[in-house]
Amino acid sequence: MKTLKPLVRAAFLVLFAFIHIHGFSQRIQTGKSYVNVTKGVSPGTIEVGDILEIRATIAVGNFSAVTLTNVRYNDTIPANTTYIPNSLKIVTNEGLLWKAFTDASDADRGRYSGGYLRINMGSSYNNNVPASVNLGGACTVVTPGGTTGGRIQHNGRPSFFGGVCIMSASYQIRIDNVPTGTIINTYGGAFRYTDGSTDVVSGLTPYSIAIAENLGLCINSIGGNAIIESGGTFGNAATQNRSTSAIIPGYTFGNVAFGFPNDGSYSIVNNLSPTGSTNVNSPLPDNAATDPAIARVHRLWDIMGDHTLSATPANGNLPVAPGTNGGYFVAINASYANNNAIRQTISGLCPNTYYEFSAWFKNICKYCACDSTADAPYREVSGVRIPNTSFNGPDSSGVNPNLTFTIDGVDYYTSGALKYTGTWVKRGFVYKTGPAQNSFTVTIRNNAAGGGGNDWAIDDVSVATCTPNLNLVPSGNAQVCYGNQVDMSTTVRSYYPNYIEWAWEKSTDGGGTWLPTGRSGTGTPTVVGGEYQYIDHFPSYLADSSVHNNMFRIRVASSPSNLSNAACSFTNTAHIIVMVNNCMYVLNKNQVTLNGNVLNGYATINWSSYAEQAGVHFEVERSYDKINFTRIANIAGNAPLNQGTNYNFTDPKKLEGQVYYRIHVTGSGTDLYSKIILLSNRS
Repeated sequence: MKTLKPLVRAAFLVLFAFIHIHGFSQRIQTGKSYVNVTKGVSPGTIEVGDILEIRATIAVGNFSAVTLTNVRYNDTIPANTTYIPNSLKIVTNEGLLWKAFTDASDADRGRYSGGYLRINMGSSYNNNVPASVNLGGACTVVTPGGTTGGRIQHNGRPSFFGGVCIMSASYQIRIDNVPTGTIINTYGGAFRYTDGSTDVVSGLTPYSIAIAENLGLCINSIGGNAIIESGGTFGNAATQNRSTSAIIPGYTFGNVAFGFPNDGSYSIVNNLSPTGSTNVNSPLPDNAATDPAIARVHRLWDIMGDHTLSATPANGNLPVAPGTNGGYFVAINASYANNNAIRQTISGLCPNTYYEFSAWFKNICKYCACDSTADAPYREVSGVRIPNTSFNGPDSSGVNPNLTFTIDGVDYYTSGALKYTGTWVKRGFVYKTGPAQNSFTVTIRNNAAGGGGNDWAIDDVSVATCTPNLNLVPSGNAQVCYGNQVDMSTTVRSYYPNYIEWAWEKSTDGGGTWLPTGRSGTGTPTVVGGEYQYIDHFPSYLADSSVHNNMFRIRVASSPSNLSNAACSFTNTAHIIVMVNNCMYVLNKNQVTLNGNVLNGYATINWSSYAEQAGVHFEVERSYDKINFTRIANIAGNAPLNQGTNYNFTDPKKLEGQVYYRIHVTGSGTDLYSKIILLSNRS
């Protein structure tokens, strides 16, 4: 949170764990989490060899006197993972080392043996001043834990502004060499402690982690977005605050104000300033003495607009003035609990298809930290906030947001720590549906600690197909002479190798309806330039009036059943349109006449041109079946501009049987064919 005495959050949650609350007013809160140490601030899936740091967090107190005794934590190492020796420790809510332990059963209060571990917990505190944490000063008792578990008091350290003690029992595991798709099922573990005279066991909820290939995001085109809420953009309007969202179930909704959103709350706005200020350079922090209007939430949050359709995606859009239309985004003040930021069940999916699940995020508070001694980056003197030289935290923004993307309750991807940069970042991954899967539930879950920081914005949430690129040749209109050959092909190119089923389709009514041509098959992709690619050539045919204005396209899919489903297959928005021309009329523009003769068994092609243009070329083409033509010569035009001349060419290959010839006129914006002539060695 942001103020010197905020409403207190619960325990540190990082990845698919549940908060357990005991007693009145959330006096004691516990939760379990993990961070991917291998990837650090980098996003990605969980892969073989990654080291995960498991963190079980306990938060004691809510700015009221609470003391626990005999506090210890027990856990079991999950299957398909290996414990990292001597990784037992206690860390702060920001993940900083507080106390380290060896695995041996000795005086340092931590032990590990045979897949089981125990850490005796305890806070540093002042025996002589039980009501104060002595902000910034030394503690009398500095050794946590005991042989039966230690003592944690609400004003002990690590401290959240002197009113809550937050600490995490931590250890590390490495993912074993298991197949992709393996699900790691963790154990819950439990905190055990005495609250007054009552012995308590606070069991934590286990979570599931998928071992998945880190495919990144779609690099080809993206299909339609399945997320509701205006396609994940949350819409736009001239009103600064909009109503609640059906896909944000885990937080309390309210309009933006000086003190709202608070812990566990969210707003949907087109301007994050409580006063509607558009001055993104307003004083930071806001000082009560100089800015009584309080332009920033908690005097600290960014003044900003949304992300949708921003000219520079990293910068996002500027905030709009009150009464001005602007795009909405969601601003979240995350709690300790692993509340769902986004959750939606999506049906009508296509089996065996790649989907990108992504969103844009922004850390929105530069100075929201609280270090382990309860100091903030700024302190207030006579209503003015000035830098606090006693602050010793690693990051003035505090706990960095960290999000988990889950599908059907299984963790697939983590965003990594989102440090404060003042810019938006895109995070997400690609998921392939199963062979019969047509629905799933997607969730974006808060998985970072509370206790200073973890304030973030989200916009442009997307679940969309990764579509292949379909390149048709020729593109657009294919100008063909009556009676000449039509050649068509397509190149199917994709980052993923699954779009292998294809079928050519034809329309005779301008694209109103499309029917099969009978040409279909299964491609065999090969890697070309880092992507999978295959090519199919439509059988060549002769142009006549029956194919004039016909349209052709290719349809591809990942399976035969998907190919027959328009919602699960892909076509190009560009089509081939066959335009069959009477070349005597078309060639009047260039006045090319063609004839030939045979001399000593060799064919000589003769043609005359008229009104030549600069850059024109004459390609001599040969065919043995009047369907498939091959270029055998390319002769540059040499007549003066707008005049003509005579040309001839002798085929170097001796005639054998009947051979067809034609002239292809190219260059200077020309792409035309002459009539076809037939020569034979019997001529």
